[in-house]
Amino acid sequence: DREIQEVLQSTMFIGGPKVNTFREKMEAYLGVKHVIPCANGTDALQIAMMALGLQPGDEVIVPAFTYVATAEVIGLLGLVPVMTDVDPETFNITAAQVEAAITPRTKAIVPVHLFGQSADMEPILAIAEKHGLFVIEDNAQAQGALYKGRPTGSLGHAAATSFYPGKNLGALGDGGAVVTPDPTIANKVRMLRNYGSEKKYDHQVLGCNS
Repeated sequence: DREIQEVLQSTMFIGGPKVNTFREKMEAYLGVKHVIPCANGTDALQIAMMALGLQPGDEVIVPAFTYVATAEVIGLLGLVPVMTDVDPETFNITAAQVEAAITPRTKAIVPVHLFGQSADMEPILAIAEKHGLFVIEDNAQAQGALYKGRPTGSLGHAAATSFYPGKNLGALGDGGAVVTPDPTIANKVRMLRNYGSEKKYDHQVLGCNS
């Protein structure tokens, strides 16, 4: 209650010192240099794809068994979602299904970690490196899970997570974050979530209000 009152009295409802404290703690927990908070998990996925420079017509491999947002943002950006089947034991995407779906137009893979379980990332990352593809983790349903000792959300080129109240780590209201070890991607994400702007009233690219 005291924490909530401090936020209310500060009137810093977007960003602000409390969000920065949370960001720093999440960076430390994940062992990743850049956690960039945004409005929700769907925005996090979209902004991550924008930051990676994906272009209309590019194909993005996603599991067919996922929430609509994973594929929806791909369509909104004019990209092509390529659905793959999942492992019937874990309901997660598999490396074999990913490799079978790759074409010359494939640019990214979006493993979705479901039900607190990590997808088998090692072979997926190896396939991505072999074909020069980006890996964007959808970690909205598995915050706190580990893969071979490393937290999910810290394994790919970028990750998106959600703090919707029903998620593993829920907020009062909504929220999300993009996670990346890459400072170049992080800078693009910060700009894109803020109307494509690094400083007020100077807009360099088309961005979002997130």
